[in-house]
Amino acid sequence: MSGMHLYLFSNQEQLRLLLQSLLLGAGAGLLYDALRALRRQTGCGRAMTAVLDAVFWLVLSAAVFRFGLVFAPGQARFFVLAGAFCGAGLYFAALSGAVLAVFAAVLSAAARALRAAAAAAQGVQNALHRAGLTEKIIFLTKKFGKSSSLFRRKGIK
Repeated sequence: MSGMHLYLFSNQEQLRLLLQSLLLGAGAGLLYDALRALRRQTGCGRAMTAVLDAVFWLVLSAAVFRFGLVFAPGQARFFVLAGAFCGAGLYFAALSGAVLAVFAAVLSAAARALRAAAAAAQGVQNALHRAGLTEKIIFLTKKFGKSSSLFRRKGIK
C-alpha cells in the first residue's frame, strides 16, 4: 500500500461536499422537470419519451461521474449519494411546481411564436402567389439557368 495515497477530507470539506451533492440532486430535479415540461408541451409518444428519458440518464450519469472525480477525488462516499437524493427531494418538494409552471409558460410562448411565424410566412407566400410573383420568379430562374447564345459563341457555357 505504499504507492496508494488516500486523501482524507476534513469535516469542513465533507460538509462542503455534502452541500455540493445537495446542489447536484437539485440540478438533477431541474433537468428532469425541463424534460418533463417538454414532454407535456409536445405530447410526445412512447418513443420520444424513451429518448428524453435516455437523455436524462446519460446526462445524470455523466454529472455523477464528473462530480465523483472532481469534488470527491474518486472516493465513493455514501453521504454524497444521500445528499444528492435529499437535494432532489428538497427540489421536488419546494420548487418543482413553480419551475414547471415557468417552463410551461416559456414553451407555450415559444409554440405561439412559432405558429405566428408560420402563419406570417404562409401569408407572404399567399400574397406572392396572388400577385403572380412566384410564377415570374420560376420563369426568370429557368431563363437565367439556360446558357446565352452570346456565351455559347465564345465557348462559355
